[in-house]
Amino acid sequence: MKRKLFFILSLFLIFSLYAFAENFPQKAKSVNDFIPKGWKQLFIAKGDLNKDNLEDIAIIIEKNDKKNIKKNESLGPDELNFNPRILLVLFKEKDGTYTLAAKNDKGFIQSEGNEETPTLMDTLSNISIKKNVLKITFNYFMSAGSWATSTEVYIFRFQNNVFELIGYESNSYMRNTGEEEKISINFSTNKVKSTTGGNMFEEKENKPKDEWKNVEFEKKYILDEMTESTMNEILDTIYYIE
Repeated sequence: MKRKLFFILSLFLIFSLYAFAENFPQKAKSVNDFIPKGWKQLFIAKGDLNKDNLEDIAIIIEKNDKKNIKKNESLGPDELNFNPRILLVLFKEKDGTYTLAAKNDKGFIQSEGNEETPTLMDTLSNISIKKNVLKITFNYFMSAGSWATSTEVYIFRFQNNVFELIGYESNSYMRNTGEEEKISINFSTNKVKSTTGGNMFEEKENKPKDEWKNVEFEKKYILDEMTESTMNEILDTIYYIE
């Protein structure tokens, strides 16, 4: 089954044109020691991720290179920032040092600017750590070219010595009509809940209907391996494979 809003929003997921690679220490005394020269901190979250009662760190860093800021000849801002971003997860040790537990440098955390859709606002919204899980929130909003918008939350838990994707939540709606759709995926139970028929603006048309589906995912989705196209792969499994 194909959902209209999810199809529209999938058009936002364009592969990054900028490849990058940085070397990080496996262990260091402070969080700043994991930030390479020429990079800066964007987001940081603190909390216990491996249930040892120590305050771990999740940090998103961005390269600070003027060469990656390009003039925009189309709609949207005057300049587009293509500086890459990296997500690091650091476990705090009893001696106060930090160990690199996970790293994503594969474009899952997208650059602020998008050449194919320059009116797409910065998608990165927030990262948080609560109840031993890491949540990464993205917002998809275009200032021109589409009425579709969404908020998406990816939920990771440290298990089997890696950070596995255990949950995904999406709330999508059309800003012109109020048409709303939601999806919730529990990768631990392989259950998917889709809610359609909702409307944020018209009470008479607001008739949400839930549909449950059991989906056998062929693999585990790991934080280190997530890319911009991973969610499209997951949705294909849900909606196109009967």
